[in-house]
Amino acid sequence: MPATDATTKFFDALNESYDVFIDAIRAANDRGHRVSTAFIEDAQRNQRETVELAAKWAKAPLDFAGISSSVMEMTTKAQGRSLDAARLWFGEMAGAQTESRELFQRVVNANRSAGDAAVGMARGFVTRAGESVQSLSRPTTNGAETRRSTRETSESSS
Repeated sequence: MPATDATTKFFDALNESYDVFIDAIRAANDRGHRVSTAFIEDAQRNQRETVELAAKWAKAPLDFAGISSSVMEMTTKAQGRSLDAARLWFGEMAGAQTESRELFQRVVNANRSAGDAAVGMARGFVTRAGESVQSLSRPTTNGAETRRSTRETSESSS
């Protein structure tokens, strides 16, 4: 069976539909990677600052003013990083919402194309089947003569 435009269009639409899902998975993976990387970097910064604070305290355990100042500075930085993490998270969620809308539209368009192509393929199958049935039901001159001669032969031998 030769490939028709409808068949090609149908399989192209199927590929597009699956590509949409792969794109969604990739986008979610990228988003997760960005958030995870930011989380890991913040954890590393917090750990280093905590070690620095412990080192300051070990060098001067009675310097309460210096340690208090360092604790306040470290707390302020940690709060800033927390706000940055929340900002990143909400930004990623807003991006995911936009991507989801676009991906949904692409799926709808691909499915619409696949449906149109499936209708075209079915129309072509029905047309070809109808033509085949019509060509089988038409008596041919040779076939009619062969049937008559067989009938005449069987009647004359009886």
